Amino acid sequence: MNSKPLPSNETAPCLEFVATVIAALKADAIRGLSNAEARTRWEQQGRNELTAKPPEPAWKKFLVQFKDVLVIVLLIATAISTVLWLVERESALPYEALVIFAVVLLNAVMGYVQQSRAESAVAALRHMTAARANVIREGKRKNIPGAELVTSDFILVEAGDTIPADARLVHCIALQTAEASLAGESLPVLMDSAPLPAEAGLGDRLNLIFSGTAATSGGGKAIVIATGRQTEMGRIAGMLNATPKVTTPLQKELDHVGKLLGIMVRFIAVVIPP
Repeated sequence: MNSKPLPSNETAPCLEFVATVIAALKADAIRGLSNAEARTRWEQQGRNELTAKPPEPAWKKFLVQFKDVLVIVLLIATAISTVLWLVERESALPYEALVIFAVVLLNAVMGYVQQSRAESAVAALRHMTAARANVIREGKRKNIPGAELVTSDFILVEAGDTIPADARLVHCIALQTAEASLAGESLPVLMDSAPLPAEAGLGDRLNLIFSGTAATSGGGKAIVIATGRQTEMGRIAGMLNATPKVTTPLQKELDHVGKLLGIMVRFIAVVIPP
């Protein structure tokens, strides 16, 4: 059997009764998925984990910061100034070369740090995912790797567990979850399996548990509605990966000066006869 997609509205699972969500996913609340069905869905949906771009070597990320034409020109000017100082020795140190090199180096360091921060944030999100998950498969409780979870799996959550995927609560007893990492809630939130009367913000969807958050007390049973990149954590990781490169003020000025120099060179080439 193939899973039926939930309504397109992302808040729909929290607005619907549990029976409606289970029916939409064509799940069996008693037996759960069979091993064969779970394998088929896993092959279709992929691993329940946050994917990231292959990391670039640190040296390569740093050298990329020097690819701008004007930066290269400044480095050449630094080299020329240093050579002239070595030949003439008119001062104790080549101050012009040192100043130019310091500015270029600072610009490269700022660009490198900005690029590394986004990669570190994605890595931190990946470390928050659960390594193992308790599920109902073929009517039995099983402990499986979190990466093998698929939609329509029924997961069992207990105090101390890290939530392995986004799921709609089927029932719960005094279940509280810590959602600071996702919704910014400083205190544990008391969950409830009843449908919400209206659309609500992420932190107010009390019948949904989210990947990467943690159960602090109580317990419950939930049906998985999203895994991997489709989870709320996955969306955040996707936005971090898609974040465009931020141009530093110095890079903007260098780009501006580079364009002006290009215009001046063209003008001189046209005005001055060969």
